[in-house]
Amino acid sequence: MVLAVAELLTVADAFSTPTLAVCAVALLALPLRRRLPVVTLCATLPSILLGHLWLPQMIAMYEVAKGRSRTRTGVGCALLFLAAVCPWPVTDLATMTREEILTSVEAAGLLSVGPTALGLLAATRAELRARIADLTATQARERYLEAERAVARERARLAREMHDTVSHHVGIIAVQSGALRTVETADAWRRETAESIRRHSVQALEELRDMVGVLRGSDTEAAAAAGRPRLVNLRELTADSMLDVTVDLTEPENATWTPAVESAVFRIVQEALNNVRKHAPGARVAVRVAPSDEQKTLTVEVGNTPPPQEGPDAGPPGGQRGGGTGAWSDELPVGGGHGLTGLRERAELLGGSLDAHPTPDGGFVVRAELPL
Repeated sequence: MVLAVAELLTVADAFSTPTLAVCAVALLALPLRRRLPVVTLCATLPSILLGHLWLPQMIAMYEVAKGRSRTRTGVGCALLFLAAVCPWPVTDLATMTREEILTSVEAAGLLSVGPTALGLLAATRAELRARIADLTATQARERYLEAERAVARERARLAREMHDTVSHHVGIIAVQSGALRTVETADAWRRETAESIRRHSVQALEELRDMVGVLRGSDTEAAAAAGRPRLVNLRELTADSMLDVTVDLTEPENATWTPAVESAVFRIVQEALNNVRKHAPGARVAVRVAPSDEQKTLTVEVGNTPPPQEGPDAGPPGGQRGGGTGAWSDELPVGGGHGLTGLRERAELLGGSLDAHPTPDGGFVVRAELPL
């Protein structure tokens, strides 16, 4: 646009009023070249007949060729060639020599074919960039799918290994505990303990089969349902925990439990009891599950008192291992270092939060807020 204006200014002194008006129309049409390239080309063609302005037509022809329409490109190139090759007035063609005609044809060819070729090149480059982008996206999808297939194969392998190893050992535990319960007749406590071991072993095997089925398949509904306990099993869980546990379970009035929330509550309580049993044996535990007053969140709280001090080897309550805080400190996590982290992740996945901290009396409390 700037070059076209500069071209006009260089020859402005030789223009008459009609000629200047035609050239001004050509310049004023240039801003429309991207939205209306054909109209812009037609508006600039009269100025080239006068032989004063060449750049506006070339710029307009470049935009027409970029439009990827072969018909418009061919017609536009032909019109520009004819406008550039014909003298003004047209009657002067009869007085032109052969050299002048050849020069005029050569100049018209350069004026028309040059910008057309550049426009076609620009259109080809844009199309090539688009195809490269599509190819890159296709390759990325292929890599993603291949990674998913690799993950599926690894999941199937892990499922086989898990089933073969864990089910073997847990099955032996279940069989031996069942045999122990059968032969033990003198001590009722031992029979009850053997039955509890057998029952937990059988339940572990059932949950293991569910998980293995999910790992080896792709059923999302089965994956969502497998291994999700219900709150109706919460009292059974606390009864089998071998701890002094009191449970306060209040169901929401105007809301319903979702399977994900039920599973999260059960697992939080289960992990908390496991840690109390390991790090604060003999402590009293209080479990409270209740909705908020607005019935929008659910509070899960598991608190334990300090463990009883028995003998000189008993660990002190508080921050030492064997006390309440030892069960939940980040320095002494349970289950390979993933107990507290796993519970926090489970709560955050549901849009909730979890906090675990020692109490002033040396115990420990785990508190989670889950949305209903």
